[in-house]
Amino acid sequence: MKIFQFLLMLSLSFPCFSKEECDLKSIGVEETASNIEKYFFAGTCHYRNKDYHLSVESWEKITVLPASTEYDEGLKISVLNNLGYMMFFGYGTNKNQNKAMQYWKDAILLGHYEAEYHLCHAYADSKQPTYELSKARTYCKKAHLIYKGMDEADQRILDDIDFYLGEING
Repeated sequence: MKIFQFLLMLSLSFPCFSKEECDLKSIGVEETASNIEKYFFAGTCHYRNKDYHLSVESWEKITVLPASTEYDEGLKISVLNNLGYMMFFGYGTNKNQNKAMQYWKDAILLGHYEAEYHLCHAYADSKQPTYELSKARTYCKKAHLIYKGMDEADQRILDDIDFYLGEING
């Protein structure tokens, strides 16, 4: 009986161990969607599956595509932030922290607030080769203002920013 129960539980939990399908139909993206939208959501699906190299491949394609709508422009801006994260930590691509930080700076110029937090971390984490106290102070203060002003701020991110500000201000 115990073997039967074990096999039953194993068979029921099997879908939990399988990866999500990332074709357009499975992720709910219409064939008529823009290429930017297709690559963005396929890349996001691959990211959730921890197929980081596939997410980077999908998202990098977006960087050279022209955005024809405001929605596509927003996705392109988010991709700059996403690629910055992947490159900074070397997920699915070679680690390139300088290029990652440039992606984040470009995203900030286009209005992406999360990139401020990433630059705060990049400059404030003394374990990173990008550590630079004066820039850390600037980006962490801006990130703190942004996240503190949100209706539903991510408390973990706010705690990280507060930690870095505490380290910076001694």
